[in-house]
Amino acid sequence: MLRHEYLYDPINRVKDFELSEFTKYVKMREAQGAHEPTDPDIVGAVRDEFYGTHTDVPKERLDDIWRVIGPMSGNNAAFSQFVLDYGGAKSEFFFPWLITIAKSPSRALEMSYGSGYDLKGDWVRVISDNDKIARFIHDMPTLVFNRERELFMADLVASVQDKGAYATPTKVLDLGAGRMTWARWHGFQFAPGKQRIIAYDKDPSIDPSELFECTNLERLGLNYCTGDLREAFSNPGCKNADLIMLAGVASYMPLETFVSAIMMPVYGFLKHGGVFFFDLQLDCPQYEWTIKLFDWPEMNLAKSPEALIAQLERVRRELWEKGLKFGAEYQLDTYNMAPSAVMVTLTRI
Repeated sequence: MLRHEYLYDPINRVKDFELSEFTKYVKMREAQGAHEPTDPDIVGAVRDEFYGTHTDVPKERLDDIWRVIGPMSGNNAAFSQFVLDYGGAKSEFFFPWLITIAKSPSRALEMSYGSGYDLKGDWVRVISDNDKIARFIHDMPTLVFNRERELFMADLVASVQDKGAYATPTKVLDLGAGRMTWARWHGFQFAPGKQRIIAYDKDPSIDPSELFECTNLERLGLNYCTGDLREAFSNPGCKNADLIMLAGVASYMPLETFVSAIMMPVYGFLKHGGVFFFDLQLDCPQYEWTIKLFDWPEMNLAKSPEALIAQLERVRRELWEKGLKFGAEYQLDTYNMAPSAVMVTLTRI
């Protein structure tokens, strides 16, 4: 299994980000009018820092990157100030990471583990702690949560695997699987005789054989499909699952849609005693900051963990009355100063 010997503690941080470090940039963004340009002097400072630091990179390459970053800086004073405050323009990886988000969010999330494209366009598996982005990687709450969630998922799959017998291997369905970081970065061991994993993602750039350095994924007990949720739910081979996982997706749709389009079909695909895992994000400074500084897609953010859990309990009661009976457990992320998400495990009764 590809457990990297250089992986730093998946949860540990150098220090906590104070919430004020997010709110000050949010306020700055809100103060700038929708069509009000950033002060040209600030944009010029970002540009000078970028070009002046990376003299070893061909100017044509820097120009390509600035064509994307320049407009972001020109339209968002909070983004520009953050870049200046934290040395983002001096980093080999920060601007390429921002560009990667738009092209492939799942590849961008590899930054959680210290991997990313450098300014020359090369993929680097171990970003040096000397790079200006290193603190961002270690300490940024949304990246910390991503690591915690993936570790949680790896533990779920391993626990289900332990219940499998060679005659009846367990089945795991990973929806919106991305690059399956839970299986690649947390010491998970495939057991093809005991467990079968079916993964779906609609990102055509994902090459699973490259991810796992294996051209015969059947040897791992893994079937990776390019497709969306509709295709997964139309595949009878996905039925009678012991575990279904959907990470980082639910908050991008209204709860009512999530219930009808996801929770109800999932119930029919789980065997009795099977588990459905998903997560929902909370309205907190770090997500507001992410959305407003980096133009991240808007999410449906719950106002508090209590309000979110109360909503989910209402939904669970309504489903129970329809004969779709779930037991529920809720887990807040535990490694950030302010909770950013709730991880949910529903068990089909």
